[in-house]
Amino acid sequence: MPRIGFVPLDDRPCTKDFPGRIARIAKTKVKLPPTHALGHFLTPGQPELIKEWLLKVAPDLDYLIISIDMLTYGGLIGSRTPRVAKAEAFEHLTILKQLKEINPRIKIFAWNVLMRISITVHDNLTAQYWEQMNRYSVLLAQAQEDTLAEKDRELLMSLQNEIPTSVQDTYFRARERNHEVNQHAIELVKARIIDTLIICQEDAHPIGPHKLEQKRLLETIDVADLNHRIFLHPGADESGLNLLARAFCDYYQQKPSIELKFYPDQARQSIPIFEDIPLGDSVISQSLASGLKINGSDAVLWGAVYGPSETAQGLEVWQRKADQPLSETILENLWGATSDHAKRGILPILFDVRTPNGSDPTLLRFLQGKDSSLLASYAGWNTAGNTIGTALAHGIIYALAREGGTLDEFAQQEFMIERILDDYAYQKIVRDELGELISQNPHWGTRHQLNPEAWNLLNTLVQERLQSWADDYLEKYNLPPVVVQASLPWPRIFEVKVQVQSQKELKV
Repeated sequence: MPRIGFVPLDDRPCTKDFPGRIARIAKTKVKLPPTHALGHFLTPGQPELIKEWLLKVAPDLDYLIISIDMLTYGGLIGSRTPRVAKAEAFEHLTILKQLKEINPRIKIFAWNVLMRISITVHDNLTAQYWEQMNRYSVLLAQAQEDTLAEKDRELLMSLQNEIPTSVQDTYFRARERNHEVNQHAIELVKARIIDTLIICQEDAHPIGPHKLEQKRLLETIDVADLNHRIFLHPGADESGLNLLARAFCDYYQQKPSIELKFYPDQARQSIPIFEDIPLGDSVISQSLASGLKINGSDAVLWGAVYGPSETAQGLEVWQRKADQPLSETILENLWGATSDHAKRGILPILFDVRTPNGSDPTLLRFLQGKDSSLLASYAGWNTAGNTIGTALAHGIIYALAREGGTLDEFAQQEFMIERILDDYAYQKIVRDELGELISQNPHWGTRHQLNPEAWNLLNTLVQERLQSWADDYLEKYNLPPVVVQASLPWPRIFEVKVQVQSQKELKV
């Protein structure tokens, strides 16, 4: 089995727990740093403790998958402030060269986030600044490129005056430093210290300061002829999973092929909310980064990309209403093709990226009465990039484990159930209920930051609701009953931690 060390982006389940939950499908364990070294919520992780851990485990690893944001700034939220100076960030990165000297055979797969176009939200005031900075950064980029419409000049000046100088200064100083760290990471690839690098574009817009940064980075990558080792596409939390899949492909010396189909057809060219390139380009880049070939004649995997019909338009794309439900005919065609590929031994992956922040309810209602066990993987959480990387890694590692005789059927089934409980039952049903309760009880805090009493109360409610939903609905997806453990990992309602155990497994 591959010996893998994994330094996550932070301590949220999607970054810390998903790698281990997926790797166990292939009966493989992933080594993680001590939890206290990763920080928690608004408290950044501790790079010095991360480095101590790396020096201890590196001699015994085949692969190290590492978040540069955690190593340099203490995680994703830490990356959005200039608290860590550029020189200090560069100094933290020198540990990677040391690891190569300690263990020359280790392969280092790293990822780093290209900063979003706004700030972190942790209360109602920062939620206001989040919206304003989204607009301001887009308009400012247009002004710098001399493409700003005359009608928007007054809005730009108004936002510049309304947003506190301290908020703007924090944002732009962090952007500048992070861009230089991304450039330095490319140099580490050139020096063969980092073997593969993903630069992932966090929440963005087709226009903004990130586009100029991307242009400069891509020019450097092209000149150095590193397009086969450095990938740049939308995402953040899932990139470690892309690299986990790549490590498995490398270890087993496999380069599986995936065939892609978009539902509806125009979804391939659409740009999803919070992203800046067409969906088709994003899926292809993530597939290549994960170790796959695209549309080969010997396809092992078939990806059904259930996406938006139109590109998000306008300054406030995040406020765009969701697309109208797709026709029953398109859904029937999607499932018919899924069943057909499964019968032919080509493993189906279902990418549910039609709407952000959770599964598409129309699709999940349609899937009731269908045999979900035909799917190699499913995901539908947060941004399109998050969903794509999660479903890819799950499907790839399932395929390799099945082929290699290391498949844990219980682990496969349990992660599939966790995705439905998290991505659909919580994000599209239970979270709305929690939001309504918070609005009725303002003394609890806000949906962005709960007080301890409310956090405990809502944890109990989340556990009850998701266990009840599992009891009532899993059989409709041809999935077995499970014991659910569910809670809010941070004192907010944006994400949930869900792990299940098959009741059949408990009886073994």
